[in-house]
Amino acid sequence: MPSLTTAVRTFTMPKSLNESLAAAPGQPHMAPEGNRSLEGAKKVNDTFLENEKEPLATSQPKPQQGITFAAQDKLPKLPIPELEHSLTRYLTALKPLQNPREHAETKQAVEEFLKSEGPELQERLKKYATGKTSYIEQFCKSFNWVREVVH
Repeated sequence: MPSLTTAVRTFTMPKSLNESLAAAPGQPHMAPEGNRSLEGAKKVNDTFLENEKEPLATSQPKPQQGITFAAQDKLPKLPIPELEHSLTRYLTALKPLQNPREHAETKQAVEEFLKSEGPELQERLKKYATGKTSYIEQFCKSFNWVREVVH
C-alpha cells in the first residue's frame, strides 16, 4: 500500500520595511524614523550618481524637427465658406435632431441672422483671416483650452 506524504511549509515572521531596506545589498542604510535629518538626507542623496538622480535628463535624445509640419507654409490657405452655404449646412444638420416646430424656429432665427448681423460678422472674419495661415486655428486652440478647464 502506497504511503501518502504531505509537504510541510513553514513561514517566518515578515520583517519591517526598514529592516528589509537596511538588509538589501547595495542600498544605503536608512535611519530609523526618529533620527531623520537634513544632513542625513544630503549624505544619502550624494551617494547617487547624477544620471541616477535625474535619469530622464541625461538619457533623452534631443528632439529633432519632425516632418509633420515641414510643408505647412506651402499648403493653400483654408478658404472661408460663404455664409449662406454655412447656414444651409447648419439647418440640414439640425433637421433630424429637431421636431418640426423647433426646426421652423431655428430656420427663422437663421434668416434673421442672415439679414442682420451675419454679413457684418462674415466680413470681420474675412478681415481677421487676412495674413493668417488658418482662420480657425486660434479658435480651435481657445476651444480646447475651454474644454480642458471645464473637464
